[in-house]
Amino acid sequence: MSPKSTKARLHQLATDLRTAAPAPETPAPPAAPSARPPQSPNPARGQRGDFQKVTITLPMDMLRDLRLLGLARRAHGAKSTGVSELVREAVHDLLERTHDTPAPSTP
Repeated sequence: MSPKSTKARLHQLATDLRTAAPAPETPAPPAAPSARPPQSPNPARGQRGDFQKVTITLPMDMLRDLRLLGLARRAHGAKSTGVSELVREAVHDLLERTHDTPAPSTP
């Protein structure tokens, strides 16, 4: 692609972004866990089609602790021992606890 056509394409994309309809102001609240089918946080390879890849930044000591936990789990025969699996499980547990906790009442 020539520099001239690249510039024209970028200009067209910028115009499209400026004229696009704005996103809704308030997103819909997340569905309660009971509203969607239960899903394992660590399905087998090939069954993660609806997953999105996310990058996070962790302190080195936290990453080290996760890797050590994974190695300890592997020594006990567990299959989900990688950092990604451990983080998915932790997020899943947090969301489950959050959805099980009643919303605070406002006066």
